[in-house]
Amino acid sequence: MMSGSSIIFLATIAVLLIASDVDAFTNQSSSRRALLKTTALNARPRQRKPWSERERQTILSRNGEHFKFDRMRGDIEFGSSSRIQTILDGADENAVKRWLSDDKQIAMSIWDPKLIKEVEPKVYRLKCMTLMFVTIQLAPHVDVRMYEEGQGSMFKLESVAFDPNIQILPGVGVSADQLGILIDVVGELYPSRDGKGVDGKIGFVTKGELPPPMRLLPEQALKSSLGTINRTITNFAIDNFQRGARSKFQEFLLSERTAQ
Repeated sequence: MMSGSSIIFLATIAVLLIASDVDAFTNQSSSRRALLKTTALNARPRQRKPWSERERQTILSRNGEHFKFDRMRGDIEFGSSSRIQTILDGADENAVKRWLSDDKQIAMSIWDPKLIKEVEPKVYRLKCMTLMFVTIQLAPHVDVRMYEEGQGSMFKLESVAFDPNIQILPGVGVSADQLGILIDVVGELYPSRDGKGVDGKIGFVTKGELPPPMRLLPEQALKSSLGTINRTITNFAIDNFQRGARSKFQEFLLSERTAQ
C-alpha cells in the first residue's frame, strides 16, 4: 500500500510513473495484474491543507530514508529526502535565477514530460509508477504547486492534492478508505554558491493505516520493502531531474539568445 506514496509522488515525487512501466519496476506478470480490481478512493484527488514552513522543513531537514511504524495503532509512515546538485553548462547566477523564475521550464525538467501535465496555473500533475505492496497495487499521481520566490533566488514545490489510485486483490477484505493514505511531496531549488548550477533538496512522505492482518508483518520486512520503493522513486526523480535540467537549461539559453 504505502508504495503509493512513493510517488510519489512524488514525487515524489514525489513523487510518479505509469502502469505501462509496471513490469520494469515490479516484475509483476500481466496475469497477476489482471486479478486486481480497482477500488475507487475518490472521484477527485484529495486536497491537502496549506503547508506551513515547519511542515516543509520537517521533511527537508531529513537525510535519506524515513520509516516509522506503530504496530498497535497500525500507523505507518515512510519516505525519503535527498539533496539535488546539478551543474549546468554555460550557467551563471543571473541566468540560473532567470531560469528558476519559469515554473514551466522547471516542471518539465523535474519529471518525465510524458508523465506530467499542467492542471491549473503553477500546478502540475505528476504520474507515478505502478507499485506493489503485499496485496495492494498503487498507481498514484500527485498535484504539485511550483513557484519561485525572490525573483529566482528560490524555487519551491509542494503537493496540494493526490490520488493513490488503489487496486486491491479480490478477497483481501480491505477497502481503500481503510488504508487512509496521505501523500506529501516538498522541495526547493536555488542557484549553487558558485552560480554554475542548481542546488536544493526534495523529499516525500507517505502515511497510512495498516489493517490488523497486515500489522503482523515483521517490521524489518516492511522497512526493507519500503526502502526499495524509496530508492526506486528517489533514483528515478534525481536521474530525471539531472538529465532534464541540463537539457532544458540549454533550451532556455538558446531561447534567450534567439529573442535578442
